[in-house]
Amino acid sequence: MSKDTMISFRTTEDFSKSLKKFAKKNKVTLSGFIDAVLQDFLQSQAGQDILLEDRRRFPRQHKAIPAIISGQVGSQKYFHASKITNLSLGGINLVVPKNGDGCNLADQELDSFDVVFALPREDRPITIQCQGKRVFQTSDCYQVGASFDDTDLDSYQALQSYLY
Repeated sequence: MSKDTMISFRTTEDFSKSLKKFAKKNKVTLSGFIDAVLQDFLQSQAGQDILLEDRRRFPRQHKAIPAIISGQVGSQKYFHASKITNLSLGGINLVVPKNGDGCNLADQELDSFDVVFALPREDRPITIQCQGKRVFQTSDCYQVGASFDDTDLDSYQALQSYLY
């Protein structure tokens, strides 16, 4: 494995001496010893738990809710049927099927768009303005990840009640 990145850090003199002592005992360079310790940790269960930890402010919940996304590119408005696949109080993941209308969602600017959907036991649709974060294209659909930008209080409270 080629090592092409240098990392530097400060430590105490005693800790530095201890690291050098262990490196010498293991017949490796100090850099090689530190690399091995870090690699072992990252491959351990504790390291994997840290790497796989969900860092979102709000936990996501996997759902399957039909939705409509709408937005505007220049003077051209667009609407797409979609399905919410996961949802939290901070963001949303949508699947938008590809269709034959010549519209390429990946080329559209999803900087800002609206999502409209219905929740059980709600008498009006929920509308939330989103900021697109990523668009991933598969052979038959687009996966859109977005954070919530703005919503009316009633929609947010309905979403909060639904999720918790």
